[in-house]
Amino acid sequence: MVPYILTILCVLVAGAIHWVSPKAYWKATFMSTAVILLFSVAALFIFKASGMLVSEKTGANADFSGQLLTINLLVAFFGFLISLFVGWFLRVVRN
Repeated sequence: MVPYILTILCVLVAGAIHWVSPKAYWKATFMSTAVILLFSVAALFIFKASGMLVSEKTGANADFSGQLLTINLLVAFFGFLISLFVGWFLRVVRN
């Protein structure tokens, strides 16, 4: 359920930022990528603190402190792709 919540959040953030500034496509793309990265990493820590990232098999909490750089790089890439495609879609739909 966590990936679906994060994906919906990413699409909404990218859509809102691109809707507000339709002329500055690349600026809106990079700004929404940064906001998506911030929200996603914050959401990971919130979900970990609330116990939503507990393994069903072992019952252990997720420990991603050693992989935080990799997580940030992957979330930034994912956020950039979402921002790029949502911005392009809104650009096509608005014109």
